[in-house]
Amino acid sequence: MSTPGPGRDDSRFWAQLDMLNEALPDGLRAVAGPDGAAPGSAVQPSFARLADHVLVPAAELDRTADLVQELVPGDADLQVTWPPERDAGRVSVRRLYVGDRDARLVADRLSVRRVRSTPVHFVTVAGVNLCPGDEPVPCDEPLRPARAGDDRGAGVRVAVIDTGLVHDYLDHQWLAASDGVPGIPEVHGDVTSPGDELDADGLIKPYVGHGTFIAGIVRCTAPAADVRVHNAFPYGGAIMEDQLGLLIRDALDRHGWPDIISLSAGTQTEHAGALLGLADFMAELARHPETVLVAAAGNDGSTGRFWPAAYAGEPVNASGDVVVSVGALREDGRGRACFSNHGSWVTVYAPGERMVNAFTSGPYEYGYPHRTTCRFHPAGLYTGCTCVAPLRVGDKATFSGLAMWSGTSFATPVIAGLIAARMSEAGVSSREAARQLVETRLAVPDLTGYLR
Repeated sequence: MSTPGPGRDDSRFWAQLDMLNEALPDGLRAVAGPDGAAPGSAVQPSFARLADHVLVPAAELDRTADLVQELVPGDADLQVTWPPERDAGRVSVRRLYVGDRDARLVADRLSVRRVRSTPVHFVTVAGVNLCPGDEPVPCDEPLRPARAGDDRGAGVRVAVIDTGLVHDYLDHQWLAASDGVPGIPEVHGDVTSPGDELDADGLIKPYVGHGTFIAGIVRCTAPAADVRVHNAFPYGGAIMEDQLGLLIRDALDRHGWPDIISLSAGTQTEHAGALLGLADFMAELARHPETVLVAAAGNDGSTGRFWPAAYAGEPVNASGDVVVSVGALREDGRGRACFSNHGSWVTVYAPGERMVNAFTSGPYEYGYPHRTTCRFHPAGLYTGCTCVAPLRVGDKATFSGLAMWSGTSFATPVIAGLIAARMSEAGVSSREAARQLVETRLAVPDLTGYLR
């Protein structure tokens, strides 16, 4: 797995890891991976995992317990801590507490004995840096992408799995039901309360507007689409992989499986392997031919596989129509954005730098270290990348409903919206629309010539 260039500043990772730990319930703790990652260490952090726990197949739980006692002795009793009893029959994995044993060592030694076991990774709306490509800035420029024709996406259902909707999201006309334009439904879903959006100092919390911004991009690209936003990342924009898989299935069972799932979240993993905690969701997705998953490729500036987007390069996606992974183009559309992950597993690239869309209103404090060079490519890929900005830690700004923001998070809903638009235009399924978009290179502005 490749890593970003030597200019990368990982101080943000440790600050965000602290934020994640503050948000976790008592008794749970996040640590950095891979093994040896620590502040100042030569080993760069590439993901967050749950301390003292591993994931194992439910069918091999008894054998696993015996093997752990044999291979990694310890004083603490092994305990199954997830899933809840009511869901045990629906989930094929178990989260196992290993106590004073080294969880990574437990997972590795079980795997040698042919018991598939992995750490419990945190899936985040941000990626390795636990941050998008940059932080949002107040903006009064026109929407980017611009609003498309009102009939695009009519009759198509899009589920956005993200951080929910801000309390004032309906202040944005393109998210509300449009007066005088029939067939444009109101965006709906999980709405946060004003108090939950602010920290103790009255400042907008990081990632609060992430889901709203993404819903806005879907609606700009496919204004008539029926969009529902689910709040799936309760711990500072993160959640454990096994918990996420069940949460998505519950939400979709409750509200119906949509045509398109837009997921701007993920993680790198131990040994670059697929997420065991999402295995049940991926298996169910494969059984829903009406649904395509559009997932962000991540903002690590790397070829390291970012899951679940990396399923686009796996056997589950052999027909090329189950998962679409999305990288980001730079603002001028002439190449890949510096922060975008890339590689053979990335299906398509879309605009993702300095997008403009719906946010909330209020004061915000910046936490990014100031840089004068690109943090991923010190020699620079192009002039004007988002890494070079005047903002410094502690700077404050006041938002008035709109933001400018960068990341593969925001390229993803562009593709979700384009798939929805193609569905309504051609009367085809979501997977067929995705196939046409990627394979036949539809003449779509900003994408022509950049499709893989």
